[in-house]
Amino acid sequence: MLFDDTLEEHRMAGVSLLCGMHQRVQLITCAFANERSCALGRWLHEEGTRCDEFPELQQLRMAHASFHTIALVIAISITQGRLAEAAVMLEPDALFESATRMLIHAVSRFEKCLGLGGALTPAPHRLLH
Repeated sequence: MLFDDTLEEHRMAGVSLLCGMHQRVQLITCAFANERSCALGRWLHEEGTRCDEFPELQQLRMAHASFHTIALVIAISITQGRLAEAAVMLEPDALFESATRMLIHAVSRFEKCLGLGGALTPAPHRLLH
């Protein structure tokens, strides 16, 4: 899997949160709570350990964990019916969008540090599973 695909997976989390808020459906908060539940999180905690010497990897890990924490807070707010609170966090340039931008930036910096320019393809162990 490519980093671009994992970013799309995280963007879809925002769509899921918005749909949950507008349709008042019960969200599965564990999908947001566990940062290892997505492809990027699994890669960071398994394959990513091969790149521990890069400070950009640490930035990516923190950005990813922050993203999942913020998504979880929003999911809990929606599930508990605190829709106005969730709506504020989902507004443009608010908390969720900032976390998404921070994650995109961290992925970009990590790719540049590895000299990849967009995809982890040089060797099979560089692929996200």
